[in-house]
Amino acid sequence: MSDETKKNGGREYTVDEILAEYGSKGKGKPSPKAGRPPKVVDFPTGEIPPVPSPLPESGDDEPTIRLVKKPSKPEDKPIPEIVPESMGRRFGARLHTLLRRADHFADHMYDQAEPDPEARKAEKYTPGVDQEVLPGDDSAPPRRPRLRLVKPRQLPPDTPPAKLAAQYQKGLRGQGARVRLAMVLSLLAAACSTDLPFLPWGSLSQAAGLDEFQLQCWVLTALLLLTGPLCYEIIAAGAKQFFTLRPRAESVLLFAFFFTLADGLTAPRVEGREQSLPFSAVTALGLAFALWGEHRRRRADRMSAKAASQVKAPYVVCMNDTLWSSKPTYTKASGSSLGFGSQLQAEDGGHDAYRIAAPLLLLGAMLCAVMASVGQQAPGRLLWAASACFTAAGSWTALLAFALPYQKLTVRLNRVGAALAGWPAAARCGQGGVILSDLDLFPTGSVSVAQVKVFGGAATEKVVGYTATMLRVMDCGLTRPFHDLLRTYGALYREVSGLEWHEGGASGIIRNHEVLVGTSAYMHLMEVPLPPGHNIKNAIFCAINGQLSGLFLLEYAMSPAVNPSLSALMKAGAAPVLATRDPNLIPALLEQKFKLPVDKMEFPPVDRRLELSKPTPEQAGELVALLSREGLGPYCDAVVGGRRLRMAVWLGLAFSLAGSVIGLCLTFYLTSVGAFASLTAANFLVFMAAWLVPQWLIANWVNQY
Repeated sequence: MSDETKKNGGREYTVDEILAEYGSKGKGKPSPKAGRPPKVVDFPTGEIPPVPSPLPESGDDEPTIRLVKKPSKPEDKPIPEIVPESMGRRFGARLHTLLRRADHFADHMYDQAEPDPEARKAEKYTPGVDQEVLPGDDSAPPRRPRLRLVKPRQLPPDTPPAKLAAQYQKGLRGQGARVRLAMVLSLLAAACSTDLPFLPWGSLSQAAGLDEFQLQCWVLTALLLLTGPLCYEIIAAGAKQFFTLRPRAESVLLFAFFFTLADGLTAPRVEGREQSLPFSAVTALGLAFALWGEHRRRRADRMSAKAASQVKAPYVVCMNDTLWSSKPTYTKASGSSLGFGSQLQAEDGGHDAYRIAAPLLLLGAMLCAVMASVGQQAPGRLLWAASACFTAAGSWTALLAFALPYQKLTVRLNRVGAALAGWPAAARCGQGGVILSDLDLFPTGSVSVAQVKVFGGAATEKVVGYTATMLRVMDCGLTRPFHDLLRTYGALYREVSGLEWHEGGASGIIRNHEVLVGTSAYMHLMEVPLPPGHNIKNAIFCAINGQLSGLFLLEYAMSPAVNPSLSALMKAGAAPVLATRDPNLIPALLEQKFKLPVDKMEFPPVDRRLELSKPTPEQAGELVALLSREGLGPYCDAVVGGRRLRMAVWLGLAFSLAGSVIGLCLTFYLTSVGAFASLTAANFLVFMAAWLVPQWLIANWVNQY
């Protein structure tokens, strides 16, 4: 066709005819005269130009060249793949293509995109932070349900701590004297219940004209009658609880007291009772220990109320269930003692547990007494069986499970200036995070400015004033030392606008000047040049309008109590969360300079640190304790102490209820078979006293941290 166009007078061909002659996809059809394959090579769309290179005409064995584009970087060119038409040369062409691709991959395997300089700078000078687990995040581990005792249904009225301390003080000494006298009478009854050789029962019985067993019964009954009025709080509380259908541990002791009195009066007339004296000593000691527990709790409540009333604006320790990373979190902030009095007067853990256990124990003791006597065709043993069953059910440690550890913990907290808000505060203490601020790690007076250096000819008063103003607006732990420095140089605070926080510092506008205050890493990040040798970690830099103007070398003095306090928090399952505002207090400095275990701490981003360090009243949560001193020591003692008290009360109540159930089962069996020789007062005393040992050990463990 091209030859014909060169001839003179030859006709010209249209584009469609040309495409029909050479063949194409989508337009035209191949010419019927041409029995050859299409000579136009298809190129892929994209960056490859659509103009094909001219190819020589050949026969059927002529290979077709198809460009195959690799999924690589945009600047890479596609590698042509040779696909022959004949089967003989296909394998060699494929192998040649693979070799070319391998060479191309080897040439470009180390090619990487040039990293962004800003990203590299931010990665170098910005401290690493921990990401927060948000609610509904599937990656968050499921929270373990916390074992809690029954909460009080309604809290008493909120009484001011000072007034509450005065109320607890009234009659406290008299109650202590009655406790001592009740203990003396109970121990005397215990001595009379054993066969001691120095007690002249024989001569006394002859002088009184009574039988020796009868005389012992009268003496024991008289001692129990004298012990009852001394412990009138327990008797009155038990009667009130029973008649209002809300029985507690005092109700069980009330029934044991009356059945033991009745048994002591009728024991001389019961056949076969000469081998088993009345259980007056066991019941009297139960009342004495109950009164002692009430006295210990009252002393602890008075001590806590007095400690809470010493400061008008104490630090308030609260717990929020979802403040940080969707888990319980402790916070500390200045506040008031609102709600402290109502929690202090609430029922303790022992009352909460016996709200369920006491009705069951009363019913079980009565059924066991009836089955052991009337059920065995021996109705004469009813009072003896009831006295034994109710006395065994009324454990000596019932009212000591909370009072003993609570009193010991309160003494420790009072020494460090902390007051726990009663049992409701201890009941909500568990594992979670503990927000730590600048003043927790370094209280007022722990940070001082050691050196001031001014650059660029700026006035020292101006640089000090601008830096102190920025730190005051930042509201960090450096506010107080720079306030003292401001007064030393006679500078003034200025007005700041446009404050912006960054990792390592902050920026603001003061009198139309851009002021940057932060660490050396922050200055590098903001492209403020530092003189050689001034890359100091524990220092604050000030830059005005992009030029370095001042350097303030700081000295941090950490208290020796910080490391033990952090260790106690971590052992108790409380993870410290660093919500610091001081630009220098980052994990790297705390680990290198003060050897703190920062790998077990959490360091939120700067925006979350601002929220966590100053929680709003809605975020604060429920009251746990009041503190009258700064520092991590009182904060840690309140958190760890509340958690240990909760565990101690749970263990003490477990032993108390176990002793009641086991004692009830044993007394039921012995009374049902009429084992007067085995179920003696002396054996009963040994059994009941054995359950005091774990309670005493638990109470001494609660403040050992």
